[in-house]
Amino acid sequence: MSVQDFPEVGEIVLVTVESISPSGAWVTLDEYNNLRAFLPESEITRGTIKNLEKTIKPKQKLIAKVIKADKQKLDVDVSIKQVTQEEQKLKRIEIKKSKWAESVFNIVAKKLNMPNAEKETKLISQKYESLYAGLEELVKEGPETFVKLGIDENFAKELYKLASEKVKPPVVSITKTLEIYSPEPNGIEVIKNALTDAISELKNGKMEIKYIGAPRYMITYYAENYKEAEKGLKKFASVLSKKLEGKGSFRLVE
Repeated sequence: MSVQDFPEVGEIVLVTVESISPSGAWVTLDEYNNLRAFLPESEITRGTIKNLEKTIKPKQKLIAKVIKADKQKLDVDVSIKQVTQEEQKLKRIEIKKSKWAESVFNIVAKKLNMPNAEKETKLISQKYESLYAGLEELVKEGPETFVKLGIDENFAKELYKLASEKVKPPVVSITKTLEIYSPEPNGIEVIKNALTDAISELKNGKMEIKYIGAPRYMITYYAENYKEAEKGLKKFASVLSKKLEGKGSFRLVE
């Protein structure tokens, strides 16, 4: 994981229990150079704690939420009970990806007879949110994107080879219901041709159309990010409007 400056309130973090106190526990934030934070007893669980030392133990790894962050005083409080199941799940996925990304950098360093990949990971962490995010960009844009950051060309190429085997570019989707009509005698064919033509003109994404029942279809547009997905849907609607001009009409609903 990249080393950040200071945590923000609401952020989900990985912590390590350092010591138990009468009113809670002292923990360190793994992603913030082991910055100390306090975990109040009231923020450990929703139920009553009979024995705090049996509930959590030193060196235990926990997923927590930052509930107080005073950068000037270096004062941070965290909570376990306020972390939702979905947040737990997403954080565990993030941790797994981070560990894998770190291992890839170390494998390449070893292959190239380098003592470590400290310089390379630092350069990537300064540019990207995480090492894994950097590898996603590498797979998408190619080795040159890392070379421009000051990473050795051979190192970048080896990273690209390994990362390309597992890292897939991120994909988001937007789904809407399409209601489409045509009063023409061959209305079905008109609609079919209009949809085919509109899809064929999409360049930076992928669209799926499923028939729900006349006159409704479910359309899903996939792209690298929501901005591209929204642009793709607008393009689709624009082309579809031209193809149906004088022959039919449509509307997109949530």
